Amino acid sequence: MPRMRYIYSLIFAATLWLSAPAQVWSATISVTLPPLAGLVMLLDDTADVQCLLPAGADPHHFQMQPRTIERLRQSALLIRASRDDGGWPLPPGHGNTLDLWPDIDHGWVSPASVRKALPEIARALMLMQPERQADIQARLEQALQQVSAIAAEWQRVLQPLKATGVIMQHPSWRRLLLEMGVPVLSVLESGHHGHEFGPHQLEEAQATLNEHPGAWLLADAGHSATALEWLAAHSEVAAQRVTLDALGRCGESWHTFMLENIRQFDGQR
Repeated sequence: MPRMRYIYSLIFAATLWLSAPAQVWSATISVTLPPLAGLVMLLDDTADVQCLLPAGADPHHFQMQPRTIERLRQSALLIRASRDDGGWPLPPGHGNTLDLWPDIDHGWVSPASVRKALPEIARALMLMQPERQADIQARLEQALQQVSAIAAEWQRVLQPLKATGVIMQHPSWRRLLLEMGVPVLSVLESGHHGHEFGPHQLEEAQATLNEHPGAWLLADAGHSATALEWLAAHSEVAAQRVTLDALGRCGESWHTFMLENIRQFDGQR
């Protein structure tokens, strides 16, 4: 517990430090997904950031409102993750676009991927407001410390799962689990759109669960957990289940988004 208090005090102190720049400054930025806004907030928590995905909307099936499209056109910067938002109905050719992860999905759940992306975001912000370069650079250093603290917390809560493994409803958190050394025994939904599991796949997952007593069932808040509920009800062994949220909320900083998911495991102890 002393170590936990140290981690939370570090993040709290960093938040206070980041919220007190030498002078208030803001930038008009559009992001496709809420966690990308959370990354911007690590470097500038006063930025005017618009999330294109409305609250509660399905990222695979939604239409942007005309007002949202107009704000996007007026934005100084668009930040996206094309591996995840590549099918979106985005207006063509925004003049200043930063694609953080064109080659990997759900990069924002990976501390290692976020550590690589933050300097890119910082460079984009400094190009928008070169007079704030020193401030952004200082915030970047503090943000990287927060990423390290979050990675340490994930290592702590996921340590027991390294011996048991997990069965996942959706692959959204797979990158983090593999990064932390947690075996992913089965993924019921093979792609972004979900609902691809059938009776044969469920039977295979059931056999896998029975062969790995203690394996966890990992649900995703944005996807139906019907298959995991069926597995829990028909398994020969008891299985702990946890639900994580891979999207979070717009206006929520990345470290808060991560801490809320980490606490889901703490609540299962």
